[in-house]
Amino acid sequence: MITKDPPEHTRLRKLVSKAFTPRMVSQLEPRIRAITDELLDAVIGKGAFDLVQDLAYPLPVIVIAEMLGVDPERRDDFKRWSDDVIHIVAAGQNETRMAQYMAYSVEMIEARRRAPRDDLVSALVQAQEERDALTLSELLNACLLLLVAGNETTTNLIGNGALALFTNAEEGLKVRQQPEFIPGMIEEVLRYDSPIQGTFRTTTEAVDVRGVTIPADSKVLLLWASANRDPEVFPDPDRFDIERPIDRHLAFGIGIHFCLGAPLARLEARVATETILHRMHRVEPEPSGMIERVDNPFFRGLKHYPLVFEPMR
Repeated sequence: MITKDPPEHTRLRKLVSKAFTPRMVSQLEPRIRAITDELLDAVIGKGAFDLVQDLAYPLPVIVIAEMLGVDPERRDDFKRWSDDVIHIVAAGQNETRMAQYMAYSVEMIEARRRAPRDDLVSALVQAQEERDALTLSELLNACLLLLVAGNETTTNLIGNGALALFTNAEEGLKVRQQPEFIPGMIEEVLRYDSPIQGTFRTTTEAVDVRGVTIPADSKVLLLWASANRDPEVFPDPDRFDIERPIDRHLAFGIGIHFCLGAPLARLEARVATETILHRMHRVEPEPSGMIERVDNPFFRGLKHYPLVFEPMR
């Protein structure tokens, strides 16, 4: 869908977008809170945890897996397939894993066709059976897009947010003392340390950018993260300021390809932050812990972020 133009893009997006409206996403909040609590229950007695591996990584995977209707015992495979799409792996391994994904997805689609459930795959299958709706190939690709977009952005957003708050102690203190700053903090993290750095596009006509002509049909890399540090739009752009008035940023793209999952990513990041602040005291980076970033030029996030804390009494 992200590579399609209208009218194909319009048709595909209309079918998938129904599950990601702000109203539909808001109904997921109780379940997201329950999942977050379950994940923190596993570490709350230890006094230390890996923010990414123990929370930011599994939370969005479980949420999108439940939305799609993935069987719980296949969630590890589900995340591995997502990683294979995002990260550079050996060609043979990638082909094998993608074949596994396709086989499982076809199996799930056929199961939903026989016995529909209250999940997103069932809704897409129903749409596929309507006139001029999704083909099987489009249905498989839609599931793959949701698989990737539904977890990587949120994982990076939660990790980048924690790193920014600990690196900028005054802003971190504001959030702890005044949780009402959390929504603004999330928007500033999206601007300041964008989870997705950019995307490729093709020019449809010659365009002049500050005296440089880019010919028609040129492949261009649009760096959203660079635009989010534009001093003409954001004064003092390299400063992390959770009270910054932000009426626009490009972390989720723009126009017809604006990220469908933006409301879900914002909700998951907010719930994760609120729950940590509610259940953990004196949270700080593990002094000897190593911060490891993801090895992908388009996604900016953390693989590991060890933290220590005291449980709230």
